[in-house]
Amino acid sequence: MKFIRRVAWIAVGFTYFLVALGGTVRATDSGLSCPDWPLCYGQAFAAIDYHTFLEQFHRFIAAIVSVLVVTLAISAYRWARNERQVLIPALILAPILLVIQIVLGGLTVLWKLPPTIITAHLGTALAFFAVIITIAVMAAKPAPAKEHPSKTRKFARLAVTNALLVYGLMLSGSYVVGSGASLACPGWPLCTPPAWAVQYHLSDINIFHRLVATFVGLVLVWTLISAWRRRNVAPAQAWVALAAAVLFVAQSVVGGLIVLLNKPGFVAGLHLALATAVWGCLVLLAALAANQLRVAPREQNLEAQEEAQSVEPKKERGPVRQTISNYVDLMKPHVTVLLLGITAAAMAIANRALPPPGLLTATLIGGAMAAGSANCINCYIDRDIDQIMGRTQRRSLPSGRVQPTQALIFGIVLGVGAFLVLTTFVNLLSACLACSAILFYIFVYTMGLKRTSAQNIVIGGAAGAVPVLVGWAAVTNNLSLPAIWLFAIIFYWTPPHFWALSLLIQKDYEKARIPMLPVVMGERETRKQILLYSLLLLAVTLVLFGMGAMGYFYLVSALTLGGILVYMSIRLLREKTKSWAKTLFWYSNCYLAMIFAAMVIDRVIH
Repeated sequence: MKFIRRVAWIAVGFTYFLVALGGTVRATDSGLSCPDWPLCYGQAFAAIDYHTFLEQFHRFIAAIVSVLVVTLAISAYRWARNERQVLIPALILAPILLVIQIVLGGLTVLWKLPPTIITAHLGTALAFFAVIITIAVMAAKPAPAKEHPSKTRKFARLAVTNALLVYGLMLSGSYVVGSGASLACPGWPLCTPPAWAVQYHLSDINIFHRLVATFVGLVLVWTLISAWRRRNVAPAQAWVALAAAVLFVAQSVVGGLIVLLNKPGFVAGLHLALATAVWGCLVLLAALAANQLRVAPREQNLEAQEEAQSVEPKKERGPVRQTISNYVDLMKPHVTVLLLGITAAAMAIANRALPPPGLLTATLIGGAMAAGSANCINCYIDRDIDQIMGRTQRRSLPSGRVQPTQALIFGIVLGVGAFLVLTTFVNLLSACLACSAILFYIFVYTMGLKRTSAQNIVIGGAAGAVPVLVGWAAVTNNLSLPAIWLFAIIFYWTPPHFWALSLLIQKDYEKARIPMLPVVMGERETRKQILLYSLLLLAVTLVLFGMGAMGYFYLVSALTLGGILVYMSIRLLREKTKSWAKTLFWYSNCYLAMIFAAMVIDRVIH
């Protein structure tokens, strides 16, 4: 494993250099200095000027990274299979992202630098960078942190959230450059846009990026404070968080210099390099915390220790902060974020580009309120079984931190608010669709199917597929056939995803007397059904290509991603252990994100 870790960290270094160099290539307008791809003017090396040199050097580093990743995947698979099961998803994901990145790099040249493709190119590179860092960290077995696993898990979630926010910030910055909005606000930090920037809405794009940067900076301060409070139990994580904060301040200052110095190429390249370093630090922070959880003792084994320490004075949250946390917990933020992601993707697919920032923001706010409403009322109805299941006992309602009546009122207020926001700022169709999902989730799934039918997830999963219809309707104000097939993809994705989870927590469902498929039909039948629905999902994803709504890039992506899901389902059926259920559950989340990302990219270039 030492060799694997070394190769992984070498790959991390080269990947960082590759992303930073790519930013310099773009900032110096060297991206089209080689008009063809993969050769340059038909030659392996064409020494013409420094622009050509930068572009070819960028491709050369990309080739080195490719070799490192292939070496890493081949050398690590045997050890990962036997010793580090958690590495398998990352080892599968890294080559896939590498291939997508290479294809997007070629399209960037052949399609003459379209801003959406450039943004997708950077987004894939950052995702690839994160996967390599994760492999490097997870290949090592750490000493567990000297704290309760729930605290480590909470910090890991905060680090992941902060990393995802930085990821979104970098994508918005890439779109600012690609759309020509870099100098739409000649002042910094305030914006005084010229007439041409207002006319073409470029100043809106620039201002939106600055607002996102401000919000991300505040979250990073929160992350730093949380990490520094844990410095005695996880000192490395505290220093990584501090490095991320310092780098964020530095890249913000450099971002201002881009405007004040009228966008010199080297400053723009430095801006991306520093932002990538911030992204890498936060991914490293999340990976370190997550890696500690793998060797942490089970929470129930720490009960005696907690009781022994209960005599010591404890610091409790302030009442306002605790109340906000309790109500946010009712909204199930991890589920809501996933729903918002597919909503935004559906909007981009319908628009064949990134939707207008104002429309996107209003739709996501309304969607978050709708999802939160359904989840709050679901928690109210299921509060009795949530007290029984170990996975849900710590939620706000079963733990007594929120009264049932208050939770119900909060859920209703969120639902009404969602309808008003979507009706006022988006359109009536989106509002009606969102509210129909709330009603379906509450009355059909929660109150009807969940406690009575083994097919509860199959039918009830339709509520989770409605957000793509909301996103589509927000842009087009109608529902066409491609939107229905997007709905079908989510519908057929839901059973394999949740049945894999149900295999892992089957005993909880048995105690709560919930007729999930493993409880009623047994594990063997559940594994068969997971394979069946994985095959159906693969078939459904290909329909979009068959009807001409998607092109060849999507076809290759759908076949590759779906093929991996089917392969994992077969392994789950053959293996008697539940390790593949955990791997499939993790991959299914990544699958959904990547298949929709492939749709967005394909719609732009198709």
